[in-house]
Amino acid sequence: MSAISFEPTDEQVSVFNHDGSAFISACPGAGKTRVLTERARRLFQGIASGRGVAFLSFTQAAVCELEARLRDEQLLPSPVFPSFVGTFDSFVWQFLVAPFGAKGSSARPRLIPDVGQMVVKPFTSAHPLTLSCFCPVTGAIFEQAAKRKGFDPSGKPDSQIQQYRTAAMRLRLRLNECGHMGFDEVRAAAIDRIKTPLVSKRIAAALAARFVEVVVDEAQDCNEEDLELITWLRDSGMSVKVVCDPHQSIYQFRGGVTNHLFAFEETFPPEQRKRLTGNFRSTSNICKAIAQFRPPSVRGFADESRGPFRDDATPIRILSYRGQSVPASVGLSFHSLLEDAGIDATFAPIVAATNRSGSAAAGQPRPTDSNHRTIRLAEAVTTFAFAGGVHDLTSAIDRAHEILLELEGHLDDRSYHQYLRESGIDAGIWRPRVISILRALRFDPCQHSDARGWHAAAKLLLSNELTVCGGHSISQKLKWNSALGTALASAPVNSAMPRTIHSVKGAEFPAVCVVTTKTLKAILDFLETGEPDSRAEEARKLYVAASRAERLLVIAAPRSQAERLSTHLSGQGAVITISEI
Repeated sequence: MSAISFEPTDEQVSVFNHDGSAFISACPGAGKTRVLTERARRLFQGIASGRGVAFLSFTQAAVCELEARLRDEQLLPSPVFPSFVGTFDSFVWQFLVAPFGAKGSSARPRLIPDVGQMVVKPFTSAHPLTLSCFCPVTGAIFEQAAKRKGFDPSGKPDSQIQQYRTAAMRLRLRLNECGHMGFDEVRAAAIDRIKTPLVSKRIAAALAARFVEVVVDEAQDCNEEDLELITWLRDSGMSVKVVCDPHQSIYQFRGGVTNHLFAFEETFPPEQRKRLTGNFRSTSNICKAIAQFRPPSVRGFADESRGPFRDDATPIRILSYRGQSVPASVGLSFHSLLEDAGIDATFAPIVAATNRSGSAAAGQPRPTDSNHRTIRLAEAVTTFAFAGGVHDLTSAIDRAHEILLELEGHLDDRSYHQYLRESGIDAGIWRPRVISILRALRFDPCQHSDARGWHAAAKLLLSNELTVCGGHSISQKLKWNSALGTALASAPVNSAMPRTIHSVKGAEFPAVCVVTTKTLKAILDFLETGEPDSRAEEARKLYVAASRAERLLVIAAPRSQAERLSTHLSGQGAVITISEI
């Protein structure tokens, strides 16, 4: 849907010409970004001097995509002020928290993104939990979050649970005294602020004076606190556009609000509820298949394929694999299909719910949850070497930098981001050095022979590159681990790169291979009956992943569920073929 070929539908015109607040439901490939761009064009044409538009989303990837489109259309001034383009979190921080500081602290407020990863250990032998496992208000343990860290609160005595709560609250108190705030604390502070009538009224007036409209994109990614803040923005009298697809809500781990969104939509008058239907991205077969990943109660009909691939009859391909784990043959088979279709593997990811299953399908080393420093370094090196996108690259660079700081003895009891904020070092100074080290540490079987060889080379390189404090050596801090061989295994040449479902959200590719695992049986149970509800988000993840594909959709499935998956996906007429691998 380029600027030249854009011929808007009646639904699209209704959205970008609508003045005032609106709740906009958009299906995958409905041209949402194009519509938001046209809305921006109309707003900027008549905007008064000193006023702007706020464009918010919930992931940096979505923000970058929208900002790039607005700049391509020459709609954003440079500098952006008085407009604002950023994540919802950054908006809340900048306008509702940073100017006022942390409650009960006179220290200058600092946003520390990894506060939630700080360790809580009430006594020496206690199982370590991260601060994100505790309610920022009451200190109560979030049971599911704790279980993911290997700690089951239900089996522990009340006295021990109280020790954890006390330790978590004391840590938060110390952080608050320093003005250090994570995103959970930022939201709590913002909500506290808007509940103070006089302060709330003044902030709302200031925002309304600056922004003619606030656009909240990808609203399905918000949580209850975010939704409360969005409601406040709208109810304060500002024009607020809320754009979402509730079926793409895949952030339950941070309090996703799928059902709350449906209820929130009902608070808008009928004339403010808009729809964007019709898929301008995918083939008709893909549209029919992805509709079957919606819950049975709200499945409806498949979206009409309206884009350049609407007449493409390529079937959905299911790769049926044996065994309990995902094999590397998935990636090799997908690569063969890409060659047959004339699609460059660079633009065709293997997409999975976890890094482990995606890496397995691509034949790459599988990430672990190991806290062993040498394994963490090896995994950062591997991620950097086989990065599937900018997010993977930056994540690997940051993780490697954190490990290098640990080796040099700079972090002490501080988190990585605490150190960065307090030291004030410029990323332009340290990042090139870290990238150089990551490149030098890339595992090469010809050079290193095996994991022992890599370990020796890594210690030698880092001994020359780093200055270690405290009288320790690199050898003492970067010890051998028998799992290193797995972390450094080479990936097959003829395989696409793995990406997580969360990392490709909002993107589109000529082809996608979606990896499913043994959980597929329970997911299909949910899609057929609506039960168990605990599998609803996993079904939405498959919906998100599959809807990224333009021409070729491939799904890897356990052999026991392949036929069942084929039958389900063909429910609205999609043509499916199964290949055993």
